[in-house]
Amino acid sequence: MSSFLGWRSSAAFTFLAFPLALRSECTYRALPSLGPCPQDCPCPSLSIIVPARNEAENLSHLLPSLKALHYPGEYEVIVVDDNSTDDTAALAARWGAHVVRLKGPPPGWLGKPYACHRGAQAASGDWLLFTDADTLHAPDGPVRAVSWAVTKELDGLSLFLDPECRNLVERLALSTAFAGLFAGLTRETTLLNGQYILLRRDVYLKSGGFSAVRGEMLEDVALGHYLRSQAYRVPLMHGYDAARVRMYRTTTQMWHGLTRLGAGSLRWEGPGALATAAYVTAVMSPLVTLAGILMGRLDRKWLPVTWAVASASMVPWARRLGSPTLAVISPAGALLVQLAALWGLGSRMSGRGVPWKGRIVQ
Repeated sequence: MSSFLGWRSSAAFTFLAFPLALRSECTYRALPSLGPCPQDCPCPSLSIIVPARNEAENLSHLLPSLKALHYPGEYEVIVVDDNSTDDTAALAARWGAHVVRLKGPPPGWLGKPYACHRGAQAASGDWLLFTDADTLHAPDGPVRAVSWAVTKELDGLSLFLDPECRNLVERLALSTAFAGLFAGLTRETTLLNGQYILLRRDVYLKSGGFSAVRGEMLEDVALGHYLRSQAYRVPLMHGYDAARVRMYRTTTQMWHGLTRLGAGSLRWEGPGALATAAYVTAVMSPLVTLAGILMGRLDRKWLPVTWAVASASMVPWARRLGSPTLAVISPAGALLVQLAALWGLGSRMSGRGVPWKGRIVQ
């Protein structure tokens, strides 16, 4: 009897997906969006800093988009070559970027925080835009971001970018991951997205910037918490028409990215991590229901009900990342996200660390 109740409780857990999906959607929609650039917009000098480790393929797309920017003020592009073994530095130089070459992070630093910090040290702009090599920028994206931050008297801002997915597996996993992420956030979130962080140069120098989070695996999340603790105003905003991102080149790279996020999420999300984990588990639980039916522990009527609930809860995010019909197989994506998170947590707790960009991060 107790075993039956346990299986039935697992199936009923799926119904948490509806309220958590509503929370996710409300939080996502509550993010402010960049407005159009005013005619008399302020255009202080801008330094665009790109940390890059073996990113020649991505830079071949990013750098032309930065070359085509419509930025009325002075701007420079700095590519920080983090000990790459491919054509990263040469390609950046051919596109006219200022290349900063590194031999790797010193003790106490992880690679990306160090690359970002060295890029900031080499920058001359009044504003610093840290952006990843796998992003693509709209011509008016940076001027809108800078003018918004200046006119609103912000210390900076960060943009949540729409991802470009390369295959079905990536769409399934990322739609569930993002849905779970926003289910765990509050409207006053301190989260920053490392793909696009804009800061005033004086704020960066005064706060210490990435040097304050030099050893953090999720340096962008840690930086957001740190800047909020110092009373700086750096909100997270929608950036879907300012830039987009191609997050992963391969399924293996996506797996490593998800394990990295899973390994570091509990530390920074606090109670929100429980909501994230609950949502992902609720979307995945129809697969548990299926297992219970196959083992003769549950009535078959549970499967269509739980599958429909989980799928319906994922429709908004499935639509954003491809097609609402993807929601029908979202339990599979949730299972992948959950396995990656558990693997990442286990790897970190065991001391093995998580592979990322050809290095092991703890």
